[in-house]
Amino acid sequence: MLTLPTLLGQTALPSAPINFAMTNDSKKYSTKDFWNSRAASFPRFESGDDTYEARMLRLARENGVDFCGKTVLDVGCGSGMYTLRLARMADHVTAVDVSDEMLRLLREDAAAMSITNITTVCSGWDDFSAHERFDVVFASMTPAIESDASREKLMQYAADKVVFMGFSDRMLSNVMQGLHEHYGIAPKIFNNAQDMRTWLDHNGVPYTAIPVTGQWVVAKSREDLVDVCLTTLREYGAEPDQRFVEAHVEAFKDEQGQYVERTDYVIEMIIWQKR
Repeated sequence: MLTLPTLLGQTALPSAPINFAMTNDSKKYSTKDFWNSRAASFPRFESGDDTYEARMLRLARENGVDFCGKTVLDVGCGSGMYTLRLARMADHVTAVDVSDEMLRLLREDAAAMSITNITTVCSGWDDFSAHERFDVVFASMTPAIESDASREKLMQYAADKVVFMGFSDRMLSNVMQGLHEHYGIAPKIFNNAQDMRTWLDHNGVPYTAIPVTGQWVVAKSREDLVDVCLTTLREYGAEPDQRFVEAHVEAFKDEQGQYVERTDYVIEMIIWQKR
């Protein structure tokens, strides 16, 4: 098992980590409107070789995935935190996301970095279509991969390797823990990594699964943290008292006046060869 150290402000998720299994309405998290509404607060590319995304791509390379000079399909690319790094290594990256606002952020950052080898495609994964196959298909923490058909589609578009990253347990937030207890909420487990392994096993596909544990540490403004807490509680069907939540988050204010959320996670990187 690889354990990554705490990374301040580095996260593969929106600034409020979203548990995609918060409700039974999982399709909500694949809609354009939902992700467009998250775009303004979604984390964007950060430079450096010690960021979360840099470490994860290094882990993929250490386990036999060669991005250099390759064509890459980035499924559910979001704001391009991986896309822009992949583009620095690959010959070309096709970045697919259901949110045109996320893709706008990606193109904006690509232009600022003078990166020109990225094609963006605004499409849900179910509707995505291309004539070509890609050397590497890359999908990180995307709720778009939730059915057997969506998993098979990853294989369909891969010419060589597939890299999939997903959760294998519930996320534990220091901020949300007390609110869950107060409102009688049992956080649900999002096991899309286990679901992927089950599908691969059923289809007789050999793979490498690398568990990764760590903690996202994200500093927010008071307003953003309160909004995240209220939104999360409502997703569980609670009717939160805003004044109670505002008082609750004060315990997480640091000396710089920022509100810091720490979220423990267990994820898996799963790599397999095109059969």
